[in-house]
Amino acid sequence: MSSTGEAYDPNKLGWGFAAAIIVLAIVANVTAYSIHKATYLKPDKAPTATEAAH
Repeated sequence: MSSTGEAYDPNKLGWGFAAAIIVLAIVANVTAYSIHKATYLKPDKAPTATEAAH
């Protein structure tokens, strides 16, 4: 028990960890979106001659 006389409230615990998980999820989504935008080729785009040689 706490010696401060304050009642134990389990709802006050874990908010920092929850915020860190949310920030991590946002960073992961932004990273995935930026990789997608940088590497995605539309299916109807025909490869050029130099790309087809590889």
